[in-house]
Amino acid sequence: MKFKAPDNMVIQQNDQTGYQASNNNITLDIYPRTAENLTYDGMKNAIINWANQVSLSYDASTQPIYLKNINRYWGCAIDGTKQGFSASALLLINPDYPDLSYYVWISYAPEYYHDAVAILMSFQPL
Repeated sequence: MKFKAPDNMVIQQNDQTGYQASNNNITLDIYPRTAENLTYDGMKNAIINWANQVSLSYDASTQPIYLKNINRYWGCAIDGTKQGFSASALLLINPDYPDLSYYVWISYAPEYYHDAVAILMSFQPL
């Protein structure tokens, strides 16, 4: 997976277990997982479980939402808030390699919404 993070983000982790970067306005975490082989219902359950584990507040009557195509990835997302920041939890899968999934967390100050969306829309399979 490749993506475009803002130049001013400080990388705390970048290895096979995860990627973490942040600045004063945006935090981005990516956790690759293998061998989950999730169905659509499995993806929804996995993202709901993760959102609950990280205490993401969201409207359960309208979420998770299905992501049909983000630069060839598909998956589920939940948008909400945590500790006063807007946040999104995504579960992305490359249909060419369905045994590889990415759990993506991004939290941001509300005025940085467009920057957060630009980061999320920049994800591309390698």
